[in-house]
Amino acid sequence: MSVDRSIIGKSSPEFTLTVEAGKIKEFAAAIGEDNSAFWDDDVPGGIVAPPTFSHVLRSGKMALLMRDCGLDATRFLHGEHEIEYERPLKPGDVLKYRIAIVDVRQATGKRSGPMDIVVMETRVTDLDLKLVQTIRQTFVHKH
Repeated sequence: MSVDRSIIGKSSPEFTLTVEAGKIKEFAAAIGEDNSAFWDDDVPGGIVAPPTFSHVLRSGKMALLMRDCGLDATRFLHGEHEIEYERPLKPGDVLKYRIAIVDVRQATGKRSGPMDIVVMETRVTDLDLKLVQTIRQTFVHKH
């Protein structure tokens, strides 16, 4: 069964998150990152979040969006991940973000046969609605 293209444009509710220094340090520890930019409160300009910290923004929320679109997230494989950074995330940043389905297409693999490709995009802005990050993830569903 193919994924219905009518879900293109469907989006999650808007979420808000405040970046906290302690969470940055916990995330850095969890990924084994020892760069002082993520740990040392005395580093000039203050600490910044590791580039992949934005994963915490969407944790569990993509699966909810898929469920709301009638998709079983457990049947999809992660295919690709891309993050465009406008600036680093810092403690005290208040971010707004929304996850949207931006593309659905069918493809055929040489060995895997027919599959659906679903692309989700998360736009992360600050409170002034200035773009901070754009995150795109591609998921694959084999028929």
